[in-house]
Amino acid sequence: MQSRVLAILVAVVLALVATAALVVYVNGADRRAISGQNPRMVWVAAKPITAGTSGLTAINTKLIKQVEVPSKNIVTGAVVSLAQIQNRVAAVNLEAGEQLLQKRWVGAEDVAGGRLLPIESDHQALAIGLDAVRQVAGFVTPGDRVSLVLTMKLPGPGGERDRSRFLLQNIQVLAVGNTALANTAAQGGGRANQGKGQVAAVTLSIPQGEVEHVVYAAEHGSIYMTLLAPDAKRVPTSNGGATADNVVSGAQ
Repeated sequence: MQSRVLAILVAVVLALVATAALVVYVNGADRRAISGQNPRMVWVAAKPITAGTSGLTAINTKLIKQVEVPSKNIVTGAVVSLAQIQNRVAAVNLEAGEQLLQKRWVGAEDVAGGRLLPIESDHQALAIGLDAVRQVAGFVTPGDRVSLVLTMKLPGPGGERDRSRFLLQNIQVLAVGNTALANTAAQGGGRANQGKGQVAAVTLSIPQGEVEHVVYAAEHGSIYMTLLAPDAKRVPTSNGGATADNVVSGAQ
């Protein structure tokens, strides 16, 4: 009986030794692989970082960490020294594992009260969620002028029925996703990274008197966005809009 127990203990010890040896070998292989690619140390988000978080807070609360990566995988403009961000703040939300980029950390004055969005006089910034198709296949970018076409049950000649008609025309896009018009430091590119069917926020400069209308339309109807040419003119519209009766001219 004692010999059997001893044999089991020996087997367990050997298994643990083999496992430890395998871990050491794998870690060593990883280090050898990286060492052959001219590795460098960069800073990444250890946890999600919310826009507006100061670099000093991120450092003190261990929201960031330093990792070694092959030189070819380092993003241009990556943070390599904490001095680059300690007196700045995150301009956008950062995901865990994301390399810290200098252009995504800005001066406090750039996020402290409307500097990110240049809202026109007598307008308000309003974000609505649209998938890529409804954003002209994702080609809408900050600074563009767009129009909104609404489809929902609307009153008109012949009573209430499903209609499509312009809700607003020639309004300015302030931001798409986290990419804002005014603060180029926060931008990682013009378009939001959207997959098919993925919804992204589009922030618009809406005339104050139309804000309630747009919110109601977004809650109860279906909105498509059209992208305008720089010299686009307002499209004449009728109260009737497009319906099943008139959408095809001369339909029998």
